[in-house]
Amino acid sequence: MVSKYEVAWTLAVVGLLAGVAGYSALLLYHVDALSPHPGEYVEVTAHQWFWEFYYPANHTHYNSTYNPPAAGSNGLGSVTGGALWAKPGEVVQINVTSADVVHSLNIPSLGLRIDAIPGRDNQFQFTVPIVSPGTEYLIQCTEFCGTFHGTMRSFLVVT
Repeated sequence: MVSKYEVAWTLAVVGLLAGVAGYSALLLYHVDALSPHPGEYVEVTAHQWFWEFYYPANHTHYNSTYNPPAAGSNGLGSVTGGALWAKPGEVVQINVTSADVVHSLNIPSLGLRIDAIPGRDNQFQFTVPIVSPGTEYLIQCTEFCGTFHGTMRSFLVVT
């Protein structure tokens, strides 16, 4: 025979699990929601082996090419041709895709990472830290994409 305490205990556990599941679904929905009015919108296309940044607001394209540091230096190297520029405290929406193989846009200092997959647009938003202008954050590909994968770097430059 089933005790009324066993039924009560089972219903309490089921109710607790249902509550946690409902709250988690609601939280995930709000975490993934994009702001309707980001301060900056950038389309990023990954190529073997460079990043292309397109700013639709002023119709400009920049291809970033990484130059490794000189032998014996402790620097990060430099990027020519362009970077990802944003103002401090600004919400930036990035639309990421790839022109050839799977890449991954990673800004390790900010804990950001999103895959760039051919034929698919992945979107995310982040708020640029409030730091002094000229601060740079390394952008790198963290998905092995071929021979020159190690040179697929750029910078987020706070303007």
